[in-house]
Amino acid sequence: MKKYAGFVFCLILNLFISVSYSQTPTETDHESLRELLKKTTEAMNEQKFDDLRPYLADKFSIITLDNNKFNSLDEFKAYWDKMFKGDKAKLKSITITPIADEKTDFLADNVGIVDGTAEQTYHFTDGDVRTIDTRWTAVVSKEQNQWKIVKIHFSGDILDNPVLSALKNSLYKVAVGAALAGFVLGWVLAKMMRHSKATA
Repeated sequence: MKKYAGFVFCLILNLFISVSYSQTPTETDHESLRELLKKTTEAMNEQKFDDLRPYLADKFSIITLDNNKFNSLDEFKAYWDKMFKGDKAKLKSITITPIADEKTDFLADNVGIVDGTAEQTYHFTDGDVRTIDTRWTAVVSKEQNQWKIVKIHFSGDILDNPVLSALKNSLYKVAVGAALAGFVLGWVLAKMMRHSKATA
């Protein structure tokens, strides 16, 4: 009886070990995560936001370089459209090239965290092009056997930020242009008033 009980115990133990091992993240998971990074980067650079949906978790959130937080893809898309569309749009496009520092660190069988660097190139409507080196951190989860992004956070150097400098230069150009236009308009009006007084 004791031998039988010991045999059953060993059988259960081996089964538990085999199940646990099969659930441990493998190189296949890392390959899937590399593909996830590739696909989401392509969709972002091509501004195909609907292509991002299959790769984002239900509780997805993103913190952008300008410190805005969005809790859904639709919120982020509206923010993105505001930057690129309309008469007051300052940007034509952004190209992001992310690189992971290391393989994803798995906190559990279905949860991982990864960080890295990203070169972001901004193309402005006035023809200016600026590039900034940023960092990013992402939390990923495995849902129905597919890895998805839960959270991602971008950060940059606020003391040496060529993009902010370009935006300031753009605003400066607008301010100077408005001042010159105001000066010319004032000069024309003054001349017209002097002319009207002279002919009165």
